[in-house]
Amino acid sequence: GSGRGFCAGLDLKGFGQVPGTEEFGEQQKGMAIQQYIADLVHHMRDVRQPIIAAINGAAAGGGFAIACASDIRYCGQSAKFGTAFVRLGISGCDIGVSWMLPRLIGASRAWELMLTGRVFDASEANRIGLVSNVVSDDELLKTALTVAREIAANSPFGVWMTKEVMWSNLEIPSLRAGIDIENRNQILAAGTEDSKAAMASFLGRSEVPWRNR
Repeated sequence: GSGRGFCAGLDLKGFGQVPGTEEFGEQQKGMAIQQYIADLVHHMRDVRQPIIAAINGAAAGGGFAIACASDIRYCGQSAKFGTAFVRLGISGCDIGVSWMLPRLIGASRAWELMLTGRVFDASEANRIGLVSNVVSDDELLKTALTVAREIAANSPFGVWMTKEVMWSNLEIPSLRAGIDIENRNQILAAGTEDSKAAMASFLGRSEVPWRNR
């Protein structure tokens, strides 16, 4: 949400090497770097709090992957998106984009964007459902922070479990399996002190004293 752009990806002039791979061959070093970079997506998913991307300017290559891996996305009118990889002589499938993008916007649109590598603007990103909304660049960070505060007003454990199940159910093989996970999480959450306090606060029309217990 600040600076010239969200993230234009790797510095193509050089990005170092993974510690401990000094004696590796070139292909082995390359694979270690690739895995190190791609692991960012797993780390973002494992964070218990939702990640909100406030995207201004370029979100390309690795930056596009970071945007896709975020839980919620808002963009400014200056935002420009592109997978970019295929235009650099490598596969368009990188850093989890080939898994995430079809689930965010549908397979047909994802194929077209990944095979062409074309750049698309904020209006198209909103139209195809990649972002939740487009706002002015001046309002972008404020918008993201407002939503963050709205989420933070909820049960910390409830938010954590919601994020975890939402991501898990993108991989689940059936509706029944997805509901089974939901059922277990609901019973787990209902047994917390916060859940009991929330019910009492709801009935008493008072603010919930969240303790994450």
